[in-house]
Amino acid sequence: MATEQLTPETTEQLTPETTEQLTPETTEQSTPEMHKQQEDEQLDVQAQAALQDQEHVQQEAQQAGQPAGVGAALGGTLQQQIAEALQPVLRDIQQQMAQSVRQQMEQELEPVRQELHQQIDQALEPVQQELQKQIDQSLEPVRQELQKQIDQALQPMRQELQKQIDQVLQQEVESAVGALFR
Repeated sequence: MATEQLTPETTEQLTPETTEQLTPETTEQSTPEMHKQQEDEQLDVQAQAALQDQEHVQQEAQQAGQPAGVGAALGGTLQQQIAEALQPVLRDIQQQMAQSVRQQMEQELEPVRQELHQQIDQALEPVQQELQKQIDQSLEPVRQELQKQIDQALQPMRQELQKQIDQVLQQEVESAVGALFR
């Protein structure tokens, strides 16, 4: 069988021992067919399980003295109640997971964020220095003009103050000289 090509009929006859004897060539040739057959078998198993569950519910309902449809309705109601009861729990889990993911992303992004800030600061430093230099250069004429205006505004006060100092000094000198000659 190891050298034969697999067909749907032969795949039904496979046992664990014969499956081990399959060569890569035979499995490559039959893989799509085998997958289809496996899917069909799984669907059949699921359908049978659903029928058995339904029969089980009906049997329990009959044993309880209820019509068969009542048991199915109770099962459906129970499933609905369970689903409704689980909704808040599922929402909480989703929120916790989302929060956890956000926190983890923030933690993982923080070193990257800090590195980017540092790189931006380093890249902007020459620009900041150049701007400061331009500001200083553009403000220098303004500073000089303000200094000139301040000096001009203070000039009369300086002159008056100097005049008063000179008078006080003159009086002190005259007093000192007068005291010497007495």
